Amino acid sequence: MPQEVRGVVAREMGAPVTLETIVVPDPGPGEAVVAIQACGVCHTDLHYREGGINDDYPFLLGHEAAGVVESVGPDVTSVAPGDHVILNWRAVCGTCRACPGTASPPSTPSRR
Repeated sequence: MPQEVRGVVAREMGAPVTLETIVVPDPGPGEAVVAIQACGVCHTDLHYREGGINDDYPFLLGHEAAGVVESVGPDVTSVAPGDHVILNWRAVCGTCRACPGTASPPSTPSRR
């Protein structure tokens, strides 16, 4: 069942951001719905608001977050409802130059 949540939205370049109700659909194939417990709006978000990365408004800001998986879509095997997860703006593969030195790929959650 789709959920209504609150999100920080940049509607146009340089304009103040607004707190708006966003509808989150049920997860599709390969997707998970995460109940966000904490989220930051960082300098990258500022670049989006200022039009420095893209000018295809609106933007939903806040891409670095932590929370608990609520539900998963078909074909999702790496997380399950109840797992604590972090979200990042860059997909983590566990093998690229940004990932070396990890004991296990960050995309593989540890079960508690």
